[in-house]
Amino acid sequence: MLENKMNNQKKEENKYIFHKLIPDDYLDSFGKIKEEFKYKINIPELKIKDSKFIPNPGDKFETMLFLPPNPHRKAEGGLRTKGFFKFSYKLVDGVWYICDLEGNPVISAPEDLQNKIRLYVSSQSSQISYLPLITVITVVLNGGKTLEETIKSVISQTYPNVEYIIIDGGSKDGTLDIIKKYEDYIDYWVSEPDEGIYDAMNKGIKVALGFYYVFLGSDDKIIKDWLEKGVHYINTLLKFEDTIYLYGNIVFLTKWGKIRYKYRQLKDLSDLKKEFTIPHSGSIISSKLFRFNSLYDKKYKIIGDYAWVLSVVQKIRPVYIDCYQIEMMLGGKSNNPRTILVILKEIKMLEKDFSIKISRKFKIKKIIGYIAAEAGIFEKVQFSYWQIKSLNSK
Repeated sequence: MLENKMNNQKKEENKYIFHKLIPDDYLDSFGKIKEEFKYKINIPELKIKDSKFIPNPGDKFETMLFLPPNPHRKAEGGLRTKGFFKFSYKLVDGVWYICDLEGNPVISAPEDLQNKIRLYVSSQSSQISYLPLITVITVVLNGGKTLEETIKSVISQTYPNVEYIIIDGGSKDGTLDIIKKYEDYIDYWVSEPDEGIYDAMNKGIKVALGFYYVFLGSDDKIIKDWLEKGVHYINTLLKFEDTIYLYGNIVFLTKWGKIRYKYRQLKDLSDLKKEFTIPHSGSIISSKLFRFNSLYDKKYKIIGDYAWVLSVVQKIRPVYIDCYQIEMMLGGKSNNPRTILVILKEIKMLEKDFSIKISRKFKIKKIIGYIAAEAGIFEKVQFSYWQIKSLNSK
């Protein structure tokens, strides 16, 4: 039994595609990169100078290998701090190449990576010539009760080219112990104070090397084959468009059971100016939508994801596929009446910032939510609402 367990663990570890970018003499006795070298990594082929990617003229921010030094940082770790990195890979004349951030093949992958990629490709029914890196970003603060299940859902993905980044806001519960437990499966993590959820998400974006991003809440779980299905769909039908916003369905978890809600294809982008009708958590989003446009606006504390979508509404291509992307807990912060008041306030900010008029129905739902939260029945009301919606979506 022990031998089988070890073989399964070895098999699980072998599926991941990562490259040791840092020579051994850059590492200390604990196998971590020495501080004197951390911000001095230069790889011209990948356009890396002093541990940052040389930006294109249209980039709105710098992509970096590590977050800048912070005197308030509690801890930092992950595969990157041990010299291991992940990239997108492209097949050229029978040889797999490591790609730069733009998806251009620049360095022939080492033979061990060639073999891992070939092994995965040979198991697929369709021809594959590009394995884009998908970066999953989770931000967390005192998420010790739920984070481990979130991490497990990411590292058990059937798609082999996934980068996982966790940005912790300085948790004081057991969150860091959980993160350290999965140190060898998380590509980069940091624990330090931030200015809120969207500041933390922006930090994650700045160190993300993926061609696509996925944002995953610290109490959400990504469906095991979602990323593989998403990449397959993009590869066969969409040809890796730079403006893609791929989304599916959501399973809501409640005290009273699961609710399976099916979204639909958004037909008119202008509908987004009335209500946020597509999911954000778990959706597969082109990194270029952030790099060429904007990060999240930190002044929004609750609905900054909606504000970001509105900022790129004329540039995104929302595409729906009929499969489930995440399991999401109903309730959470929304149980708090104060949170709902903040949402109502931020809706007014949205209307002013983007010169739009959010639908009356959307506002009424939030007001009902506030009344329900004050009465202590928010979760039950929310459950009934999504249960009715799920019946109508079938």
